[in-house]
Amino acid sequence: MMARSLFALVCLTSAASGWAQKAELTFGVSGLCGMCENRIEAAYDQKGIVAADYDLDTHTLHVVYRAKKWDEERLHKLATAVGHDTDKFKASDEVYANIHGCCKYREHASCPSHDHDHDHDHEH
Repeated sequence: MMARSLFALVCLTSAASGWAQKAELTFGVSGLCGMCENRIEAAYDQKGIVAADYDLDTHTLHVVYRAKKWDEERLHKLATAVGHDTDKFKASDEVYANIHGCCKYREHASCPSHDHDHDHDHEH
């Protein structure tokens, strides 16, 4: 009886730790300014995503996520859903057209300030 209980406990612990397994992924995401950075990081505020950090200088996003909930393609598509191309997928032209003018990385737009940490207060 004790062995059966111990086995059940080990199985439950293994299942729980499997669910909690984290993975990390870093990939390229196009962006120009602090407003882009905020938009990109906000897109990753999802259940099963532990952390997301966009580096504006290198145009890379580092994501820590639950491996059972997310995969690489779905992670890329979170960025494209808010108008930002990744190194594997392109945002739709319709979604891209709705981002602010200074965020138009395809047209090589420039922000009013070259300070990457500057957040813009623009009306759309």
